[in-house]
Amino acid sequence: MATLEKIRSKSVLLFVIIIVALLAFILGDFLTSGRTYFGSGMTVAQVGDKKVDYHHYQARLEQANEQMRNQNQNVDGDELSQNVINSLLFEELLKQEYQDLGLRVSDKEISEAMTGVMPHRNAQQFIYTVSRQLGLENPSGKEVLDRINNPAKYNLPVEAGQQLKALWAATEADVENAMLQEKFYRLVGGLFTANTLDAKSVYNDNATTRHISYVSKPAATVPDTEAEVTDADIKAQWDKNKNNYRIDEELREIDYIYVVIEPSQDDIVAGQQVVENALAALNSGEGLNGVDSDSRFVVTRATAPLSKISDTRVKNFIDTTAAGTAKVIVSQRDKYTLAKILGVTNDVDSINVSMIALASPEKADTVMTALANGAKWADFAETDFSQAQDSIWTSLVSLGGADTKIKDALLNATVGQPFVMTDSINGNVYSQIYRVNARRSPVPVYDYAVINYTIDPSNATLEKLSNDLRTFISANSSADDFTANAAEAGFMVLPDLVGASHPHIANISDSRGAVKWVMEGKKGQVSPVIQDNKQSYLMAIAIKDIYDGEYLPWDCYQIKNQLRARAITDKKLDKLMADYQGKAGDINGYAAAMELPVAQADIIFSSPRVASIGVGESALQGQIASAAEKSLVGPVKGNNSVVVFVVDSVSDESRPYDFDEYAGTFNRTMGIGLFDPFTLLVGKENIKNNSLNFINSAVAE
Repeated sequence: MATLEKIRSKSVLLFVIIIVALLAFILGDFLTSGRTYFGSGMTVAQVGDKKVDYHHYQARLEQANEQMRNQNQNVDGDELSQNVINSLLFEELLKQEYQDLGLRVSDKEISEAMTGVMPHRNAQQFIYTVSRQLGLENPSGKEVLDRINNPAKYNLPVEAGQQLKALWAATEADVENAMLQEKFYRLVGGLFTANTLDAKSVYNDNATTRHISYVSKPAATVPDTEAEVTDADIKAQWDKNKNNYRIDEELREIDYIYVVIEPSQDDIVAGQQVVENALAALNSGEGLNGVDSDSRFVVTRATAPLSKISDTRVKNFIDTTAAGTAKVIVSQRDKYTLAKILGVTNDVDSINVSMIALASPEKADTVMTALANGAKWADFAETDFSQAQDSIWTSLVSLGGADTKIKDALLNATVGQPFVMTDSINGNVYSQIYRVNARRSPVPVYDYAVINYTIDPSNATLEKLSNDLRTFISANSSADDFTANAAEAGFMVLPDLVGASHPHIANISDSRGAVKWVMEGKKGQVSPVIQDNKQSYLMAIAIKDIYDGEYLPWDCYQIKNQLRARAITDKKLDKLMADYQGKAGDINGYAAAMELPVAQADIIFSSPRVASIGVGESALQGQIASAAEKSLVGPVKGNNSVVVFVVDSVSDESRPYDFDEYAGTFNRTMGIGLFDPFTLLVGKENIKNNSLNFINSAVAE
């Protein structure tokens, strides 16, 4: 029956949603163009000399939030905010590129995109929806525009005409922006699209397979004690790979303490007593006595036959419990679920029904006559404001309230005989034609409630956790002391690198306020106690260092351990190279010396992986590709092992060269498929992110 209700209301809802979304777009642009907060402007971000106004950002953020809610998506607010800022920055970067490149969309192009035979995809949904609402059977941009420009001619209210005109203008702006972006992508993307040489190179890299026999001695076989490294070794690794550690904003190295606010043992004992009292009240009284007026309990009431209950725990409870009884069906440390059977009735669970929804009630007689004269139900699908569904099995059990009228009509209707029902939604009158095709026999239907209770930390618990952390901070007010003494005080210290564009500390939700404190603090400073808005955690932070250069330094904790591990591996590989250089004259001799079996592999030069050895072995692949057949090669120093190999044979598959095939492979793996215009443009302009100025620091006093 939910399906039936969706069909009845879908058209109006869709129109309203589109209007709201597009008006939000218009409002955002309007606010951007006007005077801003306090009359002087508030800049949330800046690209060169182009400012992103706070009101524009806020309007776009609200629009994004609305979209997430409409899609029933949960998204972290801090991440969404940063995504919106990045989107606005990208738009400003693109606008500058359009200007520099002389890109524009002509009036003729816009007109064709809105009213042409094939409207732009960004205009199609708007034109289709508005056309249906205006009664146009064949959606047309020209017809919509004519009604917008001449509302009186079509008896449209003045207000509706003005609203449609605003929506049309907003859609035009959206289409223009999309077309500019498409032109930019075609122009710049061509630089990343395969030419003849690119396609031929991919073909050559894949045309030949080399069949090798090899022995691979892993670096891990060398004990760490034989590969000691110094800071000089670590620095040398950084020198070779420093471009991997380039930064585009100031970063701050921090140590932080993270304390989860959870119930104490005293809170647990008190909560258990609350549950016991509620259970006693439920079993001794009628209905939901004991929980119905207590906000600590979340009550979900439902009516369903046993076969329609998906939760196994609830289903087992109902199947084994008498009506009027309540039990605890889930018991965790701080979470409880209770259930109670409130009553049992016999009712028709399922019914097979056909339905035609009509936006115009006066059309009902015409349709009923056509059905009586042999018209098929499906003939009315998506025609003349009709939506038809044939032979739908649906449940009547959950219907009630406003739907009682429909339920009663379907229960009492003659099987196979169509009938008309008229209803109104928000003042709009609708008619539905129903036909009951079959009913299933009545089954036991249970009226039951599921009651959830979570034990929350008490104020006393929160106060103790806060005092303990505050006491530690008071005694360790420098970053060095903070880190050195945390373990002794019972706290775990965690590291992170934080920048102004980071939505979180580590992956901690609702920690953007903590990021603000970090970016405003000084090296060596320790924060007060920081608490999130939901009172789920406490945090204390020490600023260890500030990195505002072009690269992260080699001794930054975030990379030093990586560099050390790489330096150790290189030392081990150098030892293996020295140990086995010239130790044998053939592959079997090396296998014996290394105490490893000879393995085989088929190598294609373009493959990112050398079978059984690993990825990123470009030096090894190069030597395999250039080696002569039957010649012993090695030892070769790879990334994680020392390899000796012989090319046993070479297979040329003689595949025909096809430009489209190999150009497509290039585009996907090396070309346009990896094209990231934001990364391409972000270095061209000076970008400032001031979003931290518009949030609270979340410091708990």
